[in-house]
Amino acid sequence: MNFLELLLVFLKAALLSSGGLQALPILEDELIIQRSVLTDGDFATAVAIGRITPGPNGLFVISIGYYAGGLPGALAGVLGIMIPPFLGIALVRAHRRLAGRPWVEGVTRGMMASAVGLLSALGYSFGAPLLSEPASIAILVASLAALLIVRADVLLVLAGGAIAAVGLYFLGVPLA
Repeated sequence: MNFLELLLVFLKAALLSSGGLQALPILEDELIIQRSVLTDGDFATAVAIGRITPGPNGLFVISIGYYAGGLPGALAGVLGIMIPPFLGIALVRAHRRLAGRPWVEGVTRGMMASAVGLLSALGYSFGAPLLSEPASIAILVASLAALLIVRADVLLVLAGGAIAAVGLYFLGVPLA
């Protein structure tokens, strides 16, 4: 894909999501399903690289853009995700003026519910292939427990999953 096409894809993802990981289902649909630019594996790898990179939550757009279009793709990812927040400043000002009105609260709750739905669909899309191997299920459950019960740091959970996967690989245990 060329720079402009990728920029439009990232703009669409930014405009139709409420930020962060909620852009992922849109990017997955555009880049894997509709345009076949990336494989599921490339997409998951790009997201993982972006998530473990120190910095803001949305850095995954750089690695996804790079996988889809090299350095111009990475730049398209950054610009596509960064332009809409500047437009959002007007929405923030309007929300401050209208806050407390029932219809505004309804819109806000509806958007939150949609965001949870998008993230759930993405979680299923990423997780479904893992449900065929007990070792993958064990890492998934351990990661959930570490995050939800122990409240472990995300980077520690990712590192623990990677270490467990490498150990299981050397023991000959299939993960997927």
